[in-house]
Amino acid sequence: MSDSRSPATAQPDGTSRQTKKKRWLHRLALSVGFLAAGFFLTFPLDFGTYRALERIDRPVFQQIAEQFSLWGDYFPGSILVSVLLFAGGWVARSRRARLAALASLLAATGAGLTVDAGRFSLGRPRPYATAAAAALTIGYRPVPRVSFGRSRPDNDLFDGFYGPIGIHMFQGFPSGHATSSMASAAAILPLVPEVGLPLSLLAVGVCWSRMELRQHYLSDVTVGATWGALWGFCLGGLLSRRMTLRPRAAPASPPKREI
Repeated sequence: MSDSRSPATAQPDGTSRQTKKKRWLHRLALSVGFLAAGFFLTFPLDFGTYRALERIDRPVFQQIAEQFSLWGDYFPGSILVSVLLFAGGWVARSRRARLAALASLLAATGAGLTVDAGRFSLGRPRPYATAAAAALTIGYRPVPRVSFGRSRPDNDLFDGFYGPIGIHMFQGFPSGHATSSMASAAAILPLVPEVGLPLSLLAVGVCWSRMELRQHYLSDVTVGATWGALWGFCLGGLLSRRMTLRPRAAPASPPKREI
């Protein structure tokens, strides 16, 4: 007798392959929607936010922002968080904390690598970039491949995507700091919320610091933070569910006494 299986064969968890495929496609569509919404809602506010930060700028704000940016990067920030959390979980014999450390490291690494590929390829100028500085560095005045049709009144460099130029001032979108810091925090939230919540607030501080230091616009950090949060919640939630579904070993019964 032949044992032919249909594509909708049930999996060990009771769901079919088609159901899982639809679920992942639904999540992918939601992720794209979140990223698009984050960009289009904050894009019109880029220059206004830039001017507002300039008006209220103080030397102490710059100093605080420098510390946030220093410790909020993938290294040392995300690496340090994962190492300390894993060490704490090892000492406390907390499997949940060790899984949170793993999820944090994987999320920050995956989100960081993919966002780096995006910002190197897209080539959006950072707020401090100017046409003169670009021409001095690369030897010619760059022209955007995709122009946003706008430039700041104090800057003659048009906003847009210039492609892979390969210099720092054209690697503005999305923000790598915002991505890795938010990925780390979001991955920890489902597993160890008492650690993930303060880290999320610190990640918001990292996003502010990148705008305060004129390294990114609001849309850069919003898309970066959204991308990092998606990676974090995905991996953190996945490991949290695996821990919940893991069968616990039955307690050993006491040996029977011989009569």
